[in-house]
Amino acid sequence: MKLRTTLSAKRTIVSAIAAICLTTQLTACIETAIVGAVAASAIVLSDRRSVAVYSKDAWIDVQAATPLNEIGPTSTTHIIANAFNSRVLLTGEVASEADKQKATDVVKAISGVKGVDNQLVVGPITSLEVRNNDSFITSKVKSRLIGDHPELGNAMKVITENGVVFVLGMLTQSELERGIEIARTTSGVKRVVKTSLITIIQEPQAKALDQEAKDDASKTQGTVTPLPDGGQTQTQPQTQPVTQPTTQGVN
Repeated sequence: MKLRTTLSAKRTIVSAIAAICLTTQLTACIETAIVGAVAASAIVLSDRRSVAVYSKDAWIDVQAATPLNEIGPTSTTHIIANAFNSRVLLTGEVASEADKQKATDVVKAISGVKGVDNQLVVGPITSLEVRNNDSFITSKVKSRLIGDHPELGNAMKVITENGVVFVLGMLTQSELERGIEIARTTSGVKRVVKTSLITIIQEPQAKALDQEAKDDASKTQGTVTPLPDGGQTQTQPQTQPVTQPTTQGVN
């Protein structure tokens, strides 16, 4: 339970820092603040990406939010962007093929983005009830993955949209196959999509990355985090994990 809560804390911390920076019109502070928050909170504990790579992905997500929101009104447009190793997965619904292509174009224009996997569907947006059910499905899949093997549950990222489960992550071939089977047989899942954000790694590398993540988490707790104003800094104590954000992130 602690590892899952730690994972869900990532997007909450990043979103909160981004909101503070944007509210105070200090957009340039976000990238620095994200790096500090990720390190100081030890929230790479169960992610095979390094602090630097995770922070870069989080920064890409922040940059993508505004242009994607401008593609269309919320009554016809629902787009979720999730970056992983500098590649971005787009899920949700848009009103036209032109809007779908525009979403790809605006994300590709972001500095540091290496590719886009556009899984947007042209059609009506999903209801709040469907989105709540998608979150429930994601939770069920993650619980089963962790129950099967903690490292698998932490390494395989899961996003659900209208009952379709999208998987990504740095995984061994056996982890990928096992994870897909678990997701496929989870109640409520319509189908499972292997995204281009999957990187196949060998077993020794997976073990080494898991250990590095734990070591990084141990070393960085209590370090100094840059504040949004770019001036004073403060030492971050170990805190209780924050609650799940309202917007869906990579799980």
